[in-house]
Amino acid sequence: MTDIFDPSDEFGPARIIQVREPSVGLRATVIIDNVALGPAIGGLRIASAGSTADGCRLARTMTLKSAAADLPHGGGVAMLHPAPGSPENACRQHRVRALACALRSEDQFIFAPDMGSGETAMAWIRDENGRAVGLPRELGGIALSRIGAAGWGLYHATEVALRYCGFKLEDARVVIQGFGTVGQNTARYLVENGAVVVGIADSGGTLHHPRGLDIAELVAIKAKGGSVVDSSEGERLAPDAAVDLDCDIWIPAAGSDVITPDNAARLKARLVVEAADASLAPAAERYLHEKGIICVPDFIANAGGLIGAAMECRGANKTQVLSAIKEKIRRNTEKVLQSVETDGTLPREAAVRLAMKPIVKAMSYRRWSGLSAD
Repeated sequence: MTDIFDPSDEFGPARIIQVREPSVGLRATVIIDNVALGPAIGGLRIASAGSTADGCRLARTMTLKSAAADLPHGGGVAMLHPAPGSPENACRQHRVRALACALRSEDQFIFAPDMGSGETAMAWIRDENGRAVGLPRELGGIALSRIGAAGWGLYHATEVALRYCGFKLEDARVVIQGFGTVGQNTARYLVENGAVVVGIADSGGTLHHPRGLDIAELVAIKAKGGSVVDSSEGERLAPDAAVDLDCDIWIPAAGSDVITPDNAARLKARLVVEAADASLAPAAERYLHEKGIICVPDFIANAGGLIGAAMECRGANKTQVLSAIKEKIRRNTEKVLQSVETDGTLPREAAVRLAMKPIVKAMSYRRWSGLSAD
């Protein structure tokens, strides 16, 4: 099959837009991957500059995420690069607003929260061009980060995957790499259902306690701008030490390619659930699969936020969103892992086959599609 991580193929990207506005230090790359099913929803990433190829990979992940979840949307990404010589937070509002204004006429792209952006940034964008999801309650949003939409979905993906792992969630030892909104909510839902989080890593370091960490305390520390290693309990380790911790479930919730062929052999988990997009390098996924470690792909496991965002813009309420996330993610996780168990295929390949069916069908109706209608 075609390499699913190839940044350019017959499915996209449809457009790559470079945006510059020197007066506010704006440098941004917007990638619209595929819009056969509908306008692309793409996360706004305010982080260190990634390559265009990296962006294409993330945009394709969003396309697959939408299609697998039966959403009438394609996928994309907006990468807001740091202003040269300026602090990361310098003039952030001006740059976000300038980017949204530059895309005012691009009706095939809808902004959503991602790394470094949240409800406030989405409010600025809505004010500039009217196309944003993940909004504050005051603007019609349903507070996706506060209800933990992504974490809710990850909990359900984990619970279904455990049927194929031979152990239960109760007393399962979990390590979470990344403790932003997604990592925090994932930890909360897992602990509420019997798991024990023994390790958490953020940019400041890794905190480890074999008997379990106090999630509420760590969330409070993060809310004050601290690091998990500021806790008075647990062993403090280097940020990358999370890979080495003995556990049953390992959840990458921050950044791309945190597991690569160079460190995959260090993982001691029996299950990996991708909370961050593109968190496992392709070769690492294949290595873990060959070692019998189940990996639930990103666009299957972490689709909760996107499902909630797509439903938000159609007027759904919190109850409807949580119900839909549960149903869609449990169904897709089951389908993918059943295929893996039946024919031994790589989980990502099974997931891509699932997601590509509606995209291929939709493209067959398009005038300029290279795909036949068969």
